[in-house]
Amino acid sequence: MEIVEGKRIFNGIVIGKPYIDNKKNIEIKCYDISEDEIEDEIDRLKTAVEAAKLEIKHLKESLKGRIKKEELQILVVHKMLLEDPQFMSDIKKAVKLEKKNVEYIVRKVADKYIIMFESLYDPIYKQRALDIKDISERIIYNLVFLSSTYKELEGKILIGKELFPSELLKIYYSGIKLGGIILEYAGETSHTAILAKAMEIPTIMGVKNLFEVNWGELLILDTVSEEPRIINDPDEKTLKIYEEKAKKFKKATEEIEKSINLPSVTLDKEEIDLYINLGGRLDITEINKKNPQGIGLLRTELIYMDNDEFPSEEKQMKLYEKIAEDFGKKKPIIIRTLDIGADKNLPYYAMEPEENPSLGCRGIRFTLSNRDIFKTQLKAILRASIDNEIKIMYPMVTTVKEIRESKKLLIQCKEELKEEGIAYREEIEVGIMIEVPSVVLLAETFAKEVDFFSIGTNDLTQYILATDRFSEAVHDIYNSLDPAVLKAVDIVAQAGKKFNKKVSVCGEMAGDEIGALALMSLGIKNLSMIPSSIPKIRNLVRKIEFKKLGQLREKILESLSPKEVKEILEEYLKNL
Repeated sequence: MEIVEGKRIFNGIVIGKPYIDNKKNIEIKCYDISEDEIEDEIDRLKTAVEAAKLEIKHLKESLKGRIKKEELQILVVHKMLLEDPQFMSDIKKAVKLEKKNVEYIVRKVADKYIIMFESLYDPIYKQRALDIKDISERIIYNLVFLSSTYKELEGKILIGKELFPSELLKIYYSGIKLGGIILEYAGETSHTAILAKAMEIPTIMGVKNLFEVNWGELLILDTVSEEPRIINDPDEKTLKIYEEKAKKFKKATEEIEKSINLPSVTLDKEEIDLYINLGGRLDITEINKKNPQGIGLLRTELIYMDNDEFPSEEKQMKLYEKIAEDFGKKKPIIIRTLDIGADKNLPYYAMEPEENPSLGCRGIRFTLSNRDIFKTQLKAILRASIDNEIKIMYPMVTTVKEIRESKKLLIQCKEELKEEGIAYREEIEVGIMIEVPSVVLLAETFAKEVDFFSIGTNDLTQYILATDRFSEAVHDIYNSLDPAVLKAVDIVAQAGKKFNKKVSVCGEMAGDEIGALALMSLGIKNLSMIPSSIPKIRNLVRKIEFKKLGQLREKILESLSPKEVKEILEEYLKNL
């Protein structure tokens, strides 16, 4: 018996057989071509690329309604790369210059890009290296007519160095149910990790020297324990223990599912509103299963990413109306205005290169610098809000000036719509994302300027701790349970209470049981999260007494480390 450790991506206990995916890159030959054969090779490339685009299109269409639209944006990125003029131009030029077969050239050019991106420190660029590897292999597959089936994977635990997002989507589309995933690649924020969470597949990443392990006939994948682990070739005693653990985990999951349609109310009758974070259009069937009380964050950048140009006022208005209609007109919907920059870019708009894009022109900074784009969106929201409970929220706000400038623009939009004789909502609530320390420090000042706050704990943690949240090198520092982050949340919560302004949290922290406990102990009663997290948080809410939970506030704020905070909250959770 051997214990192998890694990083938890999605919770579960799986006992199953391993499937070792030790495939190498496709073996391709390198051979010379004549001058007359150059155009034929380029035609072959075009055919393979078009086939790859078609595969992506079919994959995307077939997964609609089965995978949330925001997860499908991975395929949009891959399509963009297939259409990237620089990448394709480099391949064509190399074919002409070197007079070699196109499979060989695709591999060579892709490797050049992969090496370049992998050498960069920023994990966002490292992810781009994986995306290029994925699409280049897809092209080569088509060039050499290689196909694969996934039947052998049914119910097994997939073990591999890395797993391309498109491959995981194909497995899902094939109707194959993976028992679990174990990968050497440690990208917790990678597209593959995002998909594994969306598909609810128990997953561990970051397993060192994976192929040096002598994998046995049976594995236990445990991502529920505090230290996630794989038990290789478990003995009879361990197997029996985990069979019992798996039963308990299944029972707990079933209990959570039973609470889906029950009210989100604590034992002492405090209502906790549970909202969902969404991107793009709505899969109403999936959402209704989770029974949320509203949309706490509608990420509109994904609507922009799904277009070939900036979407018009009319197009956006219809999309927002459709979302409201599908979701339910009486439920609140908070629309976050366009938030691009840093790791989010549009295929049809070239952002200015920056040394540190996370601190650069992003969020409201971008829209205030591009007012026509901003006004188009604001008008669309105002029009869609007539019969719907829609609110506006601005991202990455740093100064009071930004809010006041945005207010002026909103007034201009109303005046222009009035002049055009177009109906719109006159009174609409406006709030801000709290993501940077300057807004925390001036929370009371901002509370006088806006109708509500929504704390984005992902970015707030990053900026308070001066830690890149995508960086593996400082991963141990990035922690939303850090007392400094919790004190920031508390400052905002107290300002909201003082000025009677609603405060919600829409970061990943809200969808985690320990994180949700911490937030509720600070008085937060509005939590927004990915849809799959709603049932477990609702189940938690129904077990707690809100006033008693408030007694933990001083303890966690006086803690000196995230570890201390976690221990306090885990002890509380254990006693429920």
